[in-house]
Formats: sequence, structure tokens, C-alpha cells
Amino acid sequence: MQCKDAREFVSAVIDGELAGDMAKAAAAHIETCPACANLAGDYRAMGRHIASGYAKAPADLAEKIGKRIAAERDAEGRRPTHSLLPWAAALVLSCGLSALASWYLTHQAEIRGRLQNEIIASHVRSLMQDKPVQIASSEQHTVKPWFGGKIDFSPTVKDLAAQGFPLVGARVDYVGGRRVAVLVYTRRLHVINLFLWPSAQENSGGPQATSLRGYNSVVWTAGETRQWAVSDLNLPELKVFQALLQ
Repeated sequence: MQCKDAREFVSAVIDGELAGDMAKAAAAHIETCPACANLAGDYRAMGRHIASGYAKAPADLAEKIGKRIAAERDAEGRRPTHSLLPWAAALVLSCGLSALASWYLTHQAEIRGRLQNEIIASHVRSLMQDKPVQIASSEQHTVKPWFGGKIDFSPTVKDLAAQGFPLVGARVDYVGGRRVAVLVYTRRLHVINLFLWPSAQENSGGPQATSLRGYNSVVWTAGETRQWAVSDLNLPELKVFQALLQ
């Protein structure tokens, strides 16, 4: 099994979601490939970090709820048991919604963390090549049609040479379980990889900046396209780059 195939199964191997020969082949590759082993280590560390955020309910929670119900009954006099049902139902519903919201937020954070690891790994691999592009061109009208037939959407291509971020080319990569467009820009000696793919999710919170393993990234949604810029360029200048694109 090659790296490009194994990367798709790293998460599934760690979570025990893969079985049979495929699981054995992926696990064997991860054990012998330093890059995939590092990625697996990042996923495991992220899982431990997320799990550490959970807190168990106090052992005396049920007793406190029981005492609260008894106190309500004593304060208002005896009343039919069914009169407590709306209050109990509201409590159960509130707890259920809170648990669902916590699960959703945790799940989204885990997905984003995995995607960030994949994108940074792709960025690093591109820097290890002689050229980080499959087509070398600063012409947006040359780069845009090059993607035709290679991906299932048409990315917006902008040349920001006049603003100090010249376009040098593009490539197609595979992250998050799909093919994505990657536009490559530079800032002095720094390479900026801009990953783009269709997304129906609206990012109402605006651009989000993060740093991981010495690399800065900014992620945002423009129209129906998710965009993720990553570089070792300092974060203030990377935010300027994002603002120029948006």
C-alpha cells in the first residue's frame, strides 16, 4: 500500500472502523512509514485532547434532583404525580439538547483537526518536491482552465502579484476524502498553498486562524467554496493574503 492510499485509512485504523485485509495492509504501512506514523500519532494525540474535555456528571446528581422534586412537592402541598411530568420532561429535554450540542461541537472539532493535519502534511510534501506545482504559470487565464476535467468544480483564480503575492502555479491534491484544487502563491521566499473545494456550509464566524507544528493557516468560506491557506509565513501577512482573496 502506498502513502497516497494509506492516508485515507489512517483515521479508520485508529478508530477501529476498518477490517479485513485492508486494515492489515494499512496498519502495516503505518508502522513502517514515518510520515504516516507521524500522522497517526497526531490523530491519536488529538483524540486524547478531545477526550480530556469530557466531564462526568457528579455522582450525587440523581440524589440532588430527587431532593429538588421533593422540595417542590412539600412547598406547594400534595399534588398528583402527573403534575411533575412537564418539569421532568423539560429537564430531560434540556439535558438531551446539551449532550447533543456537546457531541456536535466535539465531532466538528475532530473533523477539522484531522483535515488540518492532512492539509499541513500536503503542504510539507509539496515543499519537499523540486516544484510544488503541476502547472507553473502566473497567468490566471492559463491556470483556471488547466483544472478542467481534473476536479468537479471550477475554482476562482486570482493573481495578486501587484499586492506582493504572485501566483506561481497550481496542482490537484487529495485531502478530506476528495480531490481539491491547490493554488500556489509566494511571499518573498515563503510558499503559500491555497486549498479550495466546494462547501455548502456557511462560515458565519468569519476567517479562522490557527497555528500547528510551526505552520500558520487561515480558513474561510467564500460563496460556496471552502478555502484554506497554509504557510510558514507570519500570521499577520497571511491574514492580509486572505483579505485580498476575499
